[in-house]
Amino acid sequence: MLQKVILTVVLILVGQGIMAETVSNCENTNDIKEMNSCAKKAYLSSKKELNKKVITIKNQQDISKRSKRLLNKSQKSWKQFRWNYCIFTVVDLEGEVGYDFHKFDCLERVTRQQIKNLQEYVEGLDV
Repeated sequence: MLQKVILTVVLILVGQGIMAETVSNCENTNDIKEMNSCAKKAYLSSKKELNKKVITIKNQQDISKRSKRLLNKSQKSWKQFRWNYCIFTVVDLEGEVGYDFHKFDCLERVTRQQIKNLQEYVEGLDV
């Protein structure tokens, strides 16, 4: 039963990943407003996917209460890291035309990496 649930979730996330890749191809336009909007949408999509991944992990029956608390704590710290890191990477662009694009692009890339990290955790579980 649990394996069916996990398989269903993985298939949904793969489908979302394909859709997100289509959305996050934001450099194929010459309009900076479109690039900014596209990068923001890609980030918000990845953020939504990450939140679903965390909920999926928390809903697994073989995850202890302590593990759930630590996951919450680590995600809170990780979100702060993500924000600080991406602002650090674009600080020299502040006030420039491409600032928003680069900020949201960084946020999206770092979020996608966290999704991969959590997926590796799920795959390592003995389910």
